[in-house]
Amino acid sequence: MENSPARTALNPAFRPERGYVSIPVLGAVNASYTTNGIAVDNILFPKNGKTVTFMDNSVNTESFLNNLKDNNQINAEFGTQILSGGWYAGKGFWTVDVSLKGLANVRVPKTMFEFMKRGNTAEGTAYDIRDISAYAESYLETGVGYSRPITEKLTVGGKVKLLLGVGSMDANITHLHAVMNDTKWSVTSTGTMSASMKGLVPEMETDEQGREYISSFDFDSPGLSGFGMGVDLGATYQLTENITLSAAVLDLGFVSWNKSGNTFGEVNGTFDFDGFDLAIGDHVAEGSQGMGEQFDAMKNDFENLFHFTQKASEGRTSRLRSTINVGGEYRMLENKLGFGLLSFTRLYSPKAYTELTVSANYRPIKWFEAALSYSFIHSKFKTYGLALNFTPSWINFFIGSDYMFTKVTPQFIPVSGNATNLYMGISVPLRGKM
Repeated sequence: MENSPARTALNPAFRPERGYVSIPVLGAVNASYTTNGIAVDNILFPKNGKTVTFMDNSVNTESFLNNLKDNNQINAEFGTQILSGGWYAGKGFWTVDVSLKGLANVRVPKTMFEFMKRGNTAEGTAYDIRDISAYAESYLETGVGYSRPITEKLTVGGKVKLLLGVGSMDANITHLHAVMNDTKWSVTSTGTMSASMKGLVPEMETDEQGREYISSFDFDSPGLSGFGMGVDLGATYQLTENITLSAAVLDLGFVSWNKSGNTFGEVNGTFDFDGFDLAIGDHVAEGSQGMGEQFDAMKNDFENLFHFTQKASEGRTSRLRSTINVGGEYRMLENKLGFGLLSFTRLYSPKAYTELTVSANYRPIKWFEAALSYSFIHSKFKTYGLALNFTPSWINFFIGSDYMFTKVTPQFIPVSGNATNLYMGISVPLRGKM
């Protein structure tokens, strides 16, 4: 969308028609979650006028498990520009911004859900569960960007970013073997965990064998706990009078986390586990717990299942989750109508997330734009995208989503489709191109 300052986030070579100063905190706010196929309505279910999790007794085991993939990945992101602005200087366009960003991704194999859902079963029942992972990080980003036409057809742009780490957690269970022994599970597992945050204090408990393990965390005077650098690179090329091509690589960089405030844990041994509290039954049970109580129960069970022994702390470095955008647009009717195609790849760990989106952009008048889009790979024909941009002389307001949800729970949680997002921003327009 030509008038939206938000376009610079897709490609640093994209330039809005006018400069801008954002409204503090509201300049660009975005939130999203994406999955590799598991939707919210595979996890949450309406039962007797309330929303329950898959662990509720009323949710049939086989129906639930049949809707899962062998490996299920969920990614979530959040970001907001605290301060930002952009302006034209000659042929060049400068941007500066300070933003807060966060992301999380979890990967859980189907066998883990089966272990949770079936509850305590016959003696000798065994589960082999591999490659459970969870990652989360948050950081402040201060960036300076610049773009400039090199020829009449080619425009390049880049952005250099200083990163201030707020917190990071990375946990991986490479192998978990559970065997039912009388009324308890005998669990043997291997894995590692790193948690980095200033003021982070692990709380310890002792298992039945007398071994100390990390049961939870407390916080004492949190602050910055790491530093890093990042760059964005992009270019656009005017192939013909009506066709523009573009490509960008975003978030190439790293954060180095301080040794102080870093907790390292390792799990490598055998211990007893009582099992998950909410054993399955195929019929609605009287007094079934609500969603909040079930999530609390699962949290407590996971704390008892993964016994990380604290090891000597050490510094570590994490790379940013980079993004590759490749797109093109065909414009017609004196630029009032455009048709676009965008390939988006986000390099999560351990697997990337890729989406392909087509769009139709309508610019009937100078101060208003609208776009309708459809994303092929993850929507399963259940979602579409819509964006609106208003730019009168005194304000710029943008709101959009690639995945408009049409079905929600009573708590307004989207339940259909494998992804959803929302992006909005408010800024004050400045002088346009020279």
